[in-house]
Amino acid sequence: MTLASLLLQLLNGLSSASALFLVAAGLTLIFGVTRIVNFAHGSLYMLGAYCAYGLTQLLAGAFGHGGASFWLAVVLAAVVVAAIGALIEVLLLKRLYAAPELLQLTATFAVVLIVRDAALAIWGAEDLLGRVRRAWLAP
Repeated sequence: MTLASLLLQLLNGLSSASALFLVAAGLTLIFGVTRIVNFAHGSLYMLGAYCAYGLTQLLAGAFGHGGASFWLAVVLAAVVVAAIGALIEVLLLKRLYAAPELLQLTATFAVVLIVRDAALAIWGAEDLLGRVRRAWLAP
């Protein structure tokens, strides 16, 4: 083993450790604030991105492909995902406050799977790309 490959392995280990530290710190922060082990935050973030994409496509017909349809879609997507999050809170998480952490983890992981399958059923598995504006290339 050369010194260069040893240094490369050291840097790979440090990058993996830093990623794991960020995940652990985020989960600790979430658990410390909400007092519930919730793994569904990332899935709701994904749902918001897909909702914003779909609403942008829907509103582009009404407002054109300008910035107004994009920003309105972002605001509406945030409202939709906030309503879904409130619904999850009322229907599921309130009942789990006194439950053991393993039950909380299992229930919120189930939410992750449900949101993932719903996103696959609604938007499909292919990459979705929005309209690309390249004004600097136009004559």
